[in-house]
Amino acid sequence: MDPLISVIVNVYNCREYLPTSLESIRQQTYRNLEVILIDDASTDDSGEFCDEFCKQDLRFRTIHHEMNTGVSGPRNTGLRVAKGEYIYFMDGDDYIHAEMIERLYDAIQKSGIGLAVCDLSRTTSLTNDLHRSVPVYQCELVPVEKVICEMLTQMDLKWCVVWNKLFNFNLLTGLFFNDYYSIQDQDFNIRVYQRLESLVFVPAPLYWYYQNPRSLQHDTSLTAKRFYFNTMYRFRMLEHIEPGKNEKQYRAWIIDYGYRQMVDRRKVLKGTEYEAPFARMAHDILKETGKEYRHISGLPIRKKVKFYFSWFFPSWANAYESLVIRNRL
Repeated sequence: MDPLISVIVNVYNCREYLPTSLESIRQQTYRNLEVILIDDASTDDSGEFCDEFCKQDLRFRTIHHEMNTGVSGPRNTGLRVAKGEYIYFMDGDDYIHAEMIERLYDAIQKSGIGLAVCDLSRTTSLTNDLHRSVPVYQCELVPVEKVICEMLTQMDLKWCVVWNKLFNFNLLTGLFFNDYYSIQDQDFNIRVYQRLESLVFVPAPLYWYYQNPRSLQHDTSLTAKRFYFNTMYRFRMLEHIEPGKNEKQYRAWIIDYGYRQMVDRRKVLKGTEYEAPFARMAHDILKETGKEYRHISGLPIRKKVKFYFSWFFPSWANAYESLVIRNRL
C-alpha cells in the first residue's frame, strides 16, 4: 500500500474559494491521504463549510483554532498531529492539479531525495484551470546551492514558498514555522534546504496560485508593515545558516540583497508610522553586518560604494538618479 501523505491546509476567511480548493484535493489520483483542515478562527463560515465537506470524505478532518494564529500557526498545528510519512502544505484559496501529489511522490521515489518541488502558475480563475492538461516532463535534480541562490538573490517564487513541495516527514524533524508576519516560507525552507545536497524538481505547473485581491499580499494598506517586518525577518535568516563550506556565500546573499532592499524600503516607509522603527532597525543591521558586507568577495566595489552613497547621502543619490534618467530620455 502506498504510504500515507498528510495534506495540511490553511483555512482563514476563504469560504468562496474552498469548494474549488478542497475538491482539487479530493480528486487527487494519489488516494492514501489524510487531509487536515486548520480553521484559523475564521469569521466567515469557512469553518462550517470544512465541517460539512469532511462528512463527504472520511480522509478529511477539521481542527478549529479558538484564536487566529496567522499563517504559521495552522501549519504548526498540522505538523504536530500529522501521521503521514510525507507532508504537503496548501493554502485554502488555491488549488492543485489532480496528479500533483502523485507526480511529486513518484519524483521522490525515483530520485531517493526527500524533497520534490513542482512549478506553479498564477491564475485569476477559480474554474478555468482546474482540469487543464499538463504534460509530463523529465524531472531534474537541482543542487541546493543553486536553489538557495535563486531564492535569496532572485526571489524565485517556486523556491520561496512551501505549497508546491512534498516533504519527507523525517526531513522536517524538529522544524516548525516561526511566527512571522512575512517570509515565513523562506525562513522555513532555508532550514530545510540545508539538510539536503539537492532536490528533485518537476518542471510542470501543477499548483495554481490564485491571485486573491483580498489576500494580505494584495492589501496595499499593509505595505509599510509588511516591508518593515520583511526586512527584520530576512536578516534573522542569518541565524539559520549552518557552519560549513557555503556559510559565507549564503550569508553574503542574504546581506547583499537585504542592503539593496533597505534603500528602496526606506523611501516607501518615509512618512509612515514605521519610518522611525525602520531607521533604528537599519542602524542595528548595519552595525552588526557592515564589516561582513564590506568584505564580501565577488561583490564589485562599485556596488558597495553605490549602496553607501545611496544610504548616507539619499538626497544626492536621488538627484543623481533623476539626472541620469533625464539624460536617457
